[in-house]
Amino acid sequence: MCHASSPYAQACDSLWKALWSVKWGEPVALTIRAAALAGGYKQLFGSKILTDKASAPWTKPCPEELKASIEKLTKRVNGETQQVCVVFLVDGSGSVNAEEFEAMLGFVLEASTQLQANVMDCQVSVVQFSNDVRVEAPLAPVNLEALLKVTQGMVRMNGGTNVAVAVQKAGQLLKRDAAADAMRHVILLTDGRVDSYQAHEARQMADQLADEQRHVSLFAYGVGRGVDRAELLHIIGGVPTCPLPPTSSPSAPAPASAPAATAAPAAGAVSGGGGAAHSTASSTSVGGGNPVLSGAVTSPAAPAASAGSDGRVAGALSAWGEAPEDRYLALCVRDEAPW
Repeated sequence: MCHASSPYAQACDSLWKALWSVKWGEPVALTIRAAALAGGYKQLFGSKILTDKASAPWTKPCPEELKASIEKLTKRVNGETQQVCVVFLVDGSGSVNAEEFEAMLGFVLEASTQLQANVMDCQVSVVQFSNDVRVEAPLAPVNLEALLKVTQGMVRMNGGTNVAVAVQKAGQLLKRDAAADAMRHVILLTDGRVDSYQAHEARQMADQLADEQRHVSLFAYGVGRGVDRAELLHIIGGVPTCPLPPTSSPSAPAPASAPAATAAPAAGAVSGGGGAAHSTASSTSVGGGNPVLSGAVTSPAAPAASAGSDGRVAGALSAWGEAPEDRYLALCVRDEAPW
Protein backbone atom coordinates (compact mmCIF):
# COMPACT_ATOMS: atom_id res chain seq x y z
CA MET A 1 0.00 0.00 0.00
CA CYS A 2 1.47 3.35 -1.02
CA HIS A 3 1.45 6.34 1.25
CA ALA A 4 -1.23 8.93 0.51
CA SER A 5 1.45 11.60 -0.05
CA SER A 6 3.51 9.51 -2.49
CA PRO A 7 3.78 10.64 -6.13
CA TYR A 8 1.86 7.55 -7.26
CA ALA A 9 -1.00 8.23 -4.84
CA GLN A 10 -1.15 11.88 -5.88
CA ALA A 11 -1.22 10.93 -9.57
CA CYS A 12 -3.98 8.43 -8.86
CA ASP A 13 -6.01 11.06 -6.99
CA SER A 14 -5.53 13.49 -9.88
CA LEU A 15 -6.86 10.86 -12.28
CA TRP A 16 -9.99 10.31 -10.20
CA LYS A 17 -10.43 14.07 -9.91
CA ALA A 18 -10.31 14.31 -13.71
CA LEU A 19 -12.90 11.52 -13.99
CA TRP A 20 -15.11 13.42 -11.53
CA SER A 21 -14.82 16.55 -13.67
CA VAL A 22 -15.92 14.64 -16.77
CA LYS A 23 -18.97 13.14 -15.07
CA TRP A 24 -20.13 15.90 -12.69
CA GLY A 25 -18.24 19.03 -13.70
CA GLU A 26 -15.21 20.89 -12.37
CA PRO A 27 -14.93 20.49 -8.58
CA VAL A 28 -15.91 23.53 -6.53
CA ALA A 29 -14.69 24.27 -3.01
CA LEU A 30 -17.42 22.08 -1.51
CA THR A 31 -16.32 19.13 -3.70
CA ILE A 32 -12.69 19.57 -2.67
CA ARG A 33 -13.67 19.47 1.00
CA ALA A 34 -15.91 16.45 0.38
CA ALA A 35 -12.97 14.65 -1.23
CA ALA A 36 -10.87 15.35 1.85
CA LEU A 37 -13.62 13.97 4.10
CA ALA A 38 -13.90 10.87 1.92
CA GLY A 39 -10.16 10.23 1.90
CA GLY A 40 -9.58 11.15 -1.74
CA TYR A 41 -11.33 11.53 -5.07
CA LYS A 42 -11.42 7.77 -5.68
CA GLN A 43 -13.48 7.24 -2.54
CA LEU A 44 -15.64 10.28 -3.25
CA PHE A 45 -16.27 9.07 -6.81
CA GLY A 46 -17.42 5.70 -5.51
CA SER A 47 -19.66 7.29 -2.90
CA LYS A 48 -21.24 9.56 -5.52
CA ILE A 49 -21.86 6.66 -7.90
CA LEU A 50 -23.64 4.70 -5.16
CA THR A 51 -25.73 7.74 -4.21
CA ASP A 52 -26.73 8.37 -7.82
CA LYS A 53 -27.85 4.77 -8.27
CA ALA A 54 -29.80 4.73 -5.02
CA SER A 55 -31.54 8.06 -5.57
CA ALA A 56 -32.30 7.84 -9.33
CA PRO A 57 -34.16 9.52 -10.98
CA TRP A 58 -33.47 12.19 -8.36
CA THR A 59 -30.13 13.92 -7.96
CA LYS A 60 -28.89 14.04 -4.36
CA PRO A 61 -25.54 14.79 -2.70
CA CYS A 62 -23.46 11.91 -1.42
CA PRO A 63 -22.87 11.81 2.37
CA GLU A 64 -19.50 13.55 2.10
CA GLU A 65 -20.93 16.41 0.02
CA LEU A 66 -23.77 16.89 2.48
CA LYS A 67 -21.40 16.88 5.44
CA ALA A 68 -19.06 19.37 3.75
CA SER A 69 -22.01 21.66 3.04
CA ILE A 70 -23.34 21.61 6.61
CA GLU A 71 -19.79 22.01 7.92
CA LYS A 72 -19.75 25.52 6.42
CA LEU A 73 -22.48 26.51 8.88
CA THR A 74 -20.21 25.76 11.83
CA LYS A 75 -17.43 28.15 10.76
CA ARG A 76 -16.81 31.18 12.98
CA VAL A 77 -14.59 34.26 12.77
CA ASN A 78 -14.20 34.99 16.49
CA GLY A 79 -13.37 31.62 18.01
CA GLU A 80 -15.29 28.63 19.29
CA THR A 81 -17.42 30.60 21.75
CA GLN A 82 -18.96 32.78 19.02
CA GLN A 83 -22.68 32.24 18.58
CA VAL A 84 -24.00 30.73 15.34
CA CYS A 85 -27.59 31.53 14.33
CA VAL A 86 -29.26 29.70 11.47
CA VAL A 87 -32.67 30.48 9.96
CA PHE A 88 -34.07 27.75 7.70
CA LEU A 89 -36.47 29.12 5.08
CA VAL A 90 -38.64 26.21 3.92
CA ASP A 91 -40.61 26.53 0.68
CA GLY A 92 -44.22 25.48 1.28
CA SER A 93 -45.56 26.73 -2.06
CA GLY A 94 -47.83 24.86 -4.43
CA SER A 95 -44.96 23.79 -6.72
CA VAL A 96 -43.46 21.69 -3.90
CA ASN A 97 -45.02 18.27 -3.30
CA ALA A 98 -45.16 16.26 -0.07
CA GLU A 99 -42.03 14.21 -0.83
CA GLU A 100 -39.98 17.30 -1.57
CA PHE A 101 -41.31 19.05 1.52
CA GLU A 102 -40.21 16.08 3.64
CA ALA A 103 -36.74 16.23 2.06
CA MET A 104 -36.40 19.85 3.18
CA LEU A 105 -37.49 19.05 6.73
CA GLY A 106 -35.11 16.10 6.84
CA PHE A 107 -32.26 18.43 5.96
CA VAL A 108 -33.31 20.85 8.71
CA LEU A 109 -33.01 18.03 11.26
CA GLU A 110 -29.72 16.71 9.84
CA ALA A 111 -28.12 20.16 9.78
CA SER A 112 -29.38 20.99 13.29
CA THR A 113 -27.94 17.71 14.60
CA GLN A 114 -24.50 18.49 13.19
CA LEU A 115 -24.68 22.08 14.43
CA GLN A 116 -25.52 20.96 17.96
CA ALA A 117 -22.61 18.51 17.90
CA ASN A 118 -20.03 21.04 16.67
CA VAL A 119 -21.08 24.49 17.89
CA MET A 120 -21.07 25.44 21.57
CA ASP A 121 -23.63 28.25 21.22
CA CYS A 122 -26.03 27.56 18.35
CA GLN A 123 -29.55 28.80 17.71
CA VAL A 124 -31.89 27.78 14.90
CA SER A 125 -35.25 28.90 13.57
CA VAL A 126 -37.61 27.36 11.00
CA VAL A 127 -39.72 29.64 8.80
CA GLN A 128 -42.13 28.31 6.17
CA PHE A 129 -43.00 30.58 3.26
CA SER A 130 -45.30 30.75 0.26
CA ASN A 131 -47.16 34.00 -0.51
CA ASP A 132 -46.58 34.91 3.14
CA VAL A 133 -44.47 33.51 5.98
CA ARG A 134 -45.13 31.43 9.06
CA VAL A 135 -42.60 31.11 11.88
CA GLU A 136 -42.73 27.43 12.76
CA ALA A 137 -39.93 27.63 15.33
CA PRO A 138 -38.53 30.92 16.70
CA LEU A 139 -34.79 31.48 16.95
CA ALA A 140 -33.70 29.52 20.03
CA PRO A 141 -30.98 27.11 21.21
CA VAL A 142 -31.07 23.79 19.35
CA ASN A 143 -33.50 21.32 20.93
CA LEU A 144 -33.65 18.32 18.62
CA GLU A 145 -36.65 16.72 20.31
CA ALA A 146 -38.68 19.93 20.08
CA LEU A 147 -37.51 20.50 16.51
CA LEU A 148 -38.63 17.01 15.51
CA LYS A 149 -42.11 17.71 16.88
CA VAL A 150 -42.24 21.00 14.98
CA THR A 151 -41.25 19.44 11.65
CA GLN A 152 -43.63 16.51 12.10
CA GLY A 153 -46.49 18.93 12.68
CA MET A 154 -45.74 21.25 9.74
CA VAL A 155 -48.39 21.49 7.01
CA ARG A 156 -47.59 22.98 3.62
CA MET A 157 -49.04 26.45 3.12
CA ASN A 158 -49.38 26.14 -0.71
CA GLY A 159 -49.66 29.30 -2.78
CA GLY A 160 -46.88 31.25 -4.50
CA THR A 161 -43.14 31.55 -3.81
CA ASN A 162 -42.34 34.88 -2.14
CA VAL A 163 -38.66 34.51 -1.29
CA ALA A 164 -38.28 38.24 -0.54
CA VAL A 165 -40.73 38.19 2.36
CA ALA A 166 -39.04 35.06 3.72
CA VAL A 167 -35.60 36.73 3.70
CA GLN A 168 -37.13 39.79 5.34
CA LYS A 169 -38.55 37.65 8.15
CA ALA A 170 -35.17 35.96 8.63
CA GLY A 171 -33.59 39.40 9.04
CA GLN A 172 -36.17 40.40 11.64
CA LEU A 173 -35.57 37.23 13.67
CA LEU A 174 -31.80 37.59 13.53
CA LYS A 175 -31.89 41.28 14.44
CA ARG A 176 -34.14 40.67 17.42
CA ASP A 177 -32.74 37.44 18.86
CA ALA A 178 -29.15 36.87 17.69
CA ALA A 179 -26.13 38.04 19.67
CA ALA A 180 -24.51 41.21 18.33
CA ASP A 181 -21.43 39.40 16.98
CA ALA A 182 -23.15 36.13 16.00
CA MET A 183 -22.57 34.37 12.71
CA ARG A 184 -25.84 34.70 10.79
CA HIS A 185 -26.76 32.05 8.21
CA VAL A 186 -29.93 32.13 6.12
CA ILE A 187 -30.67 28.75 4.50
CA LEU A 188 -33.03 28.86 1.53
CA LEU A 189 -34.68 25.49 0.78
CA THR A 190 -36.73 25.83 -2.41
CA ASP A 191 -37.19 24.86 -6.04
CA GLY A 192 -36.36 28.46 -6.95
CA ARG A 193 -39.21 28.60 -9.46
CA VAL A 194 -39.65 32.37 -9.45
CA ASP A 195 -39.49 34.85 -12.29
CA SER A 196 -36.56 37.24 -12.68
CA TYR A 197 -38.37 40.15 -11.06
CA GLN A 198 -39.23 38.07 -7.96
CA ALA A 199 -35.63 36.90 -7.78
CA HIS A 200 -34.47 40.53 -8.01
CA GLU A 201 -36.77 41.51 -5.13
CA ALA A 202 -35.39 38.64 -3.04
CA ARG A 203 -31.83 39.68 -3.87
CA GLN A 204 -32.55 43.27 -2.86
CA MET A 205 -33.87 42.05 0.47
CA ALA A 206 -30.81 39.84 0.94
CA ASP A 207 -28.51 42.78 0.17
CA GLN A 208 -30.29 44.90 2.76
CA LEU A 209 -29.96 42.16 5.36
CA ALA A 210 -26.21 41.91 4.78
CA ASP A 211 -25.89 45.71 4.89
CA GLU A 212 -27.70 46.02 8.22
CA GLN A 213 -26.23 43.06 10.10
CA ARG A 214 -22.78 41.56 10.53
CA HIS A 215 -21.40 38.14 9.51
CA VAL A 216 -24.29 37.33 7.17
CA SER A 217 -24.17 34.41 4.70
CA LEU A 218 -26.89 33.07 2.43
CA PHE A 219 -27.04 29.46 1.25
CA ALA A 220 -29.43 27.82 -1.22
CA TYR A 221 -30.47 24.17 -1.44
CA GLY A 222 -32.37 23.10 -4.53
CA VAL A 223 -35.31 20.79 -3.86
CA GLY A 224 -37.95 19.69 -6.35
CA ARG A 225 -38.65 19.30 -10.06
CA GLY A 226 -37.28 21.83 -12.50
CA VAL A 227 -35.14 23.65 -9.92
CA ASP A 228 -34.03 27.02 -11.25
CA ARG A 229 -30.39 27.01 -10.19
CA ALA A 230 -29.58 30.27 -12.01
CA GLU A 231 -32.21 32.27 -10.12
CA LEU A 232 -31.14 30.73 -6.80
CA LEU A 233 -27.53 31.72 -7.46
CA HIS A 234 -28.69 35.26 -8.23
CA ILE A 235 -30.62 35.47 -4.95
CA ILE A 236 -27.62 34.39 -2.86
CA GLY A 237 -25.14 36.70 -4.58
CA GLY A 238 -24.78 35.80 -8.25
CA VAL A 239 -25.35 37.82 -11.39
CA PRO A 240 -28.92 38.44 -12.62
CA THR A 241 -30.31 36.05 -15.22
CA CYS A 242 -31.60 38.98 -17.29
CA PRO A 243 -31.44 42.82 -17.21
CA LEU A 244 -33.00 44.12 -14.02
CA PRO A 245 -36.31 45.98 -14.38
CA PRO A 246 -36.35 49.72 -13.62
CA THR A 247 -37.77 50.66 -10.25
CA SER A 248 -38.82 53.86 -8.54
CA SER A 249 -39.42 52.18 -5.19
CA PRO A 250 -37.97 54.11 -2.23
CA SER A 251 -36.61 50.84 -0.90
CA ALA A 252 -34.50 50.16 -3.99
CA PRO A 253 -30.71 50.12 -3.53
CA ALA A 254 -28.85 53.33 -4.38
CA PRO A 255 -27.15 53.32 -7.80
CA ALA A 256 -23.44 52.70 -7.93
CA SER A 257 -22.76 56.38 -8.70
CA ALA A 258 -24.57 57.58 -5.59
CA PRO A 259 -22.33 58.64 -2.70
CA ALA A 260 -22.02 56.01 -0.01
CA ALA A 261 -20.18 55.99 3.27
CA THR A 262 -17.49 53.38 3.63
CA ALA A 263 -17.00 51.29 6.69
CA ALA A 264 -14.11 49.17 7.84
CA PRO A 265 -14.79 45.50 8.52
CA ALA A 266 -15.83 44.73 12.04
CA ALA A 267 -13.23 43.55 14.51
CA GLY A 268 -12.54 39.86 14.04
CA ALA A 269 -14.04 39.76 10.54
CA VAL A 270 -12.16 38.12 7.71
CA SER A 271 -10.55 40.67 5.42
CA GLY A 272 -9.49 40.20 1.84
CA GLY A 273 -11.90 37.29 1.43
CA GLY A 274 -13.19 38.37 -1.95
CA GLY A 275 -16.50 39.57 -0.55
CA ALA A 276 -18.48 41.86 -2.81
CA ALA A 277 -20.10 45.10 -1.83
CA HIS A 278 -23.75 45.32 -0.90
CA SER A 279 -26.16 48.07 -1.82
CA THR A 280 -26.39 51.05 0.48
CA ALA A 281 -29.00 50.86 3.22
CA SER A 282 -32.50 51.77 2.08
CA SER A 283 -35.51 53.20 3.85
CA THR A 284 -37.01 49.71 4.15
CA SER A 285 -35.18 47.92 6.94
CA VAL A 286 -34.89 44.14 6.97
CA GLY A 287 -33.90 43.75 10.58
CA GLY A 288 -34.16 47.25 11.99
CA GLY A 289 -31.41 49.44 13.41
CA ASN A 290 -28.57 51.20 11.64
CA PRO A 291 -26.92 49.45 8.71
CA VAL A 292 -23.73 47.56 9.55
CA LEU A 293 -21.62 46.13 6.75
CA SER A 294 -20.96 42.40 6.63
CA GLY A 295 -17.51 41.06 7.53
CA ALA A 296 -16.28 40.65 3.94
CA VAL A 297 -16.75 43.82 1.90
CA THR A 298 -15.18 45.81 -0.90
CA SER A 299 -15.74 49.33 -2.11
CA PRO A 300 -19.43 50.28 -1.91
CA ALA A 301 -19.22 51.56 -5.48
CA ALA A 302 -18.36 48.08 -6.76
CA PRO A 303 -20.99 45.77 -8.26
CA ALA A 304 -22.65 43.32 -5.88
CA ALA A 305 -21.16 40.44 -7.84
CA SER A 306 -18.91 40.09 -10.86
CA ALA A 307 -18.08 37.12 -13.05
CA GLY A 308 -14.49 36.06 -13.49
CA SER A 309 -12.81 34.60 -16.58
CA ASP A 310 -14.11 31.14 -15.64
CA GLY A 311 -17.69 32.41 -15.41
CA ARG A 312 -17.82 32.04 -11.63
CA VAL A 313 -18.98 34.97 -9.53
CA ALA A 314 -16.88 36.65 -6.85
CA GLY A 315 -18.10 36.12 -3.30
CA ALA A 316 -21.18 38.12 -2.35
CA LEU A 317 -23.62 37.74 0.55
CA SER A 318 -21.04 35.59 2.32
CA ALA A 319 -19.20 36.41 5.54
CA TRP A 320 -16.30 34.38 4.13
CA GLY A 321 -16.29 35.81 0.62
CA GLU A 322 -17.36 32.49 -0.91
CA ALA A 323 -18.76 32.45 -4.43
CA PRO A 324 -22.48 31.66 -4.76
CA GLU A 325 -21.63 28.39 -6.54
CA ASP A 326 -19.88 27.26 -3.35
CA ARG A 327 -23.01 28.01 -1.30
CA TYR A 328 -25.45 26.09 -3.47
CA LEU A 329 -26.23 22.38 -3.34
CA ALA A 330 -28.76 20.28 -5.26
CA LEU A 331 -30.36 18.57 -2.28
CA CYS A 332 -33.08 16.60 -4.04
CA VAL A 333 -33.80 17.61 -7.64
CA ARG A 334 -35.15 16.44 -10.98
CA ASP A 335 -34.82 18.41 -14.18
CA GLU A 336 -38.31 17.70 -15.44
CA ALA A 337 -41.07 20.33 -15.23
CA PRO A 338 -43.17 20.17 -12.04
CA TRP A 339 -46.51 19.94 -13.86
